Amino acid sequence: MKKRLATTVCALGLLVSAGVASAGTDAITYAKELPGFKRNIYLATGTKDNNSDSKVENSIVGQNYEATMWIVDAKRKKVSNTAKDVTDNDTRFFTVDDSAVGGNVTLVAENDKITRVSVEISGRFYPDTK
Repeated sequence: MKKRLATTVCALGLLVSAGVASAGTDAITYAKELPGFKRNIYLATGTKDNNSDSKVENSIVGQNYEATMWIVDAKRKKVSNTAKDVTDNDTRFFTVDDSAVGGNVTLVAENDKITRVSVEISGRFYPDTK
């Protein structure tokens, strides 16, 4: 009985660890509003499993507006390059600092222009591409 229980626990552990290992390559969808006056917003958070690039497939930035995007780690420290002038149907890749591997990373965005209006933004965030 103990041997069977141990086998079951080990099998469950392998399933859980396999799910975590693939989590970084799964798409994390976001659909939010960028606040006015260039204030930033956290769009999506996922686990950074390896040192591959992160990817954003942005589908909508409302009304002819553009966004600026970057990635931060769990301590909210910027760990990637900045993508400027992100528009509708725009795919961007981010080189993320190795210090973020193994932890959570968050996609951050702000409106490119200082404006009073909120701007819709939606798309998919991939913490890892392989």
